[in-house]
Amino acid sequence: MKENKFYEICKELYEVDEVKDYEFFNVDEKRLNLQGVDINKCSFKNCKITDFNFENSSFSNIEFQNCDFSNSKFVGTTFVRVTFKNCKLIGCDFTESSLYDIKIEESNLKYINLNLSVLKNTIINKSNLQNSSISEVKLKNVNFKENDFENSQLFRTNLKNIDFRTCNIGGIIVGLEDIKGMIVNNMQAIQLSKLLGIVIK
Repeated sequence: MKENKFYEICKELYEVDEVKDYEFFNVDEKRLNLQGVDINKCSFKNCKITDFNFENSSFSNIEFQNCDFSNSKFVGTTFVRVTFKNCKLIGCDFTESSLYDIKIEESNLKYINLNLSVLKNTIINKSNLQNSSISEVKLKNVNFKENDFENSQLFRTNLKNIDFRTCNIGGIIVGLEDIKGMIVNNMQAIQLSKLLGIVIK
């Protein structure tokens, strides 16, 4: 069912049932509260849904394309089999969220907060994660390609076997324990050597 009234439909359905089998397009809504909503088998295209509160919600089997969710809260939210393509998630808060079987492509995730979250079977490609916070995150089978992590914080996140060779990691903030086993290229190894107090001449 095609619809461009997102909030109205969710408020009508989510207290008694999940929001399922909708195609949302050209939605333009902001600063509304939808805590605990369950959305399944829906697609969102060209939607602008900003400053929303989606805390403790669930998104399953979802496709987001050309959507803007900037400054929205997804604290404690679960995402399963979700795709983000050319989306804006600037300043979004995903603290303590669970992301399983996720694909994010060509999207803007600047200032995103993923602290204390779990990412499993997740692919992030050609996306901007500058100044993001990815601390105390559990990563399993995560693939990063051609992303920009400049000035991001990855404290207490185990980066063993995570491949950053095609990514920009300039200015990232990490601890010595975090980078053990991290896969990097030669230039990145020189950048990270500064954490050890090594001077290369």
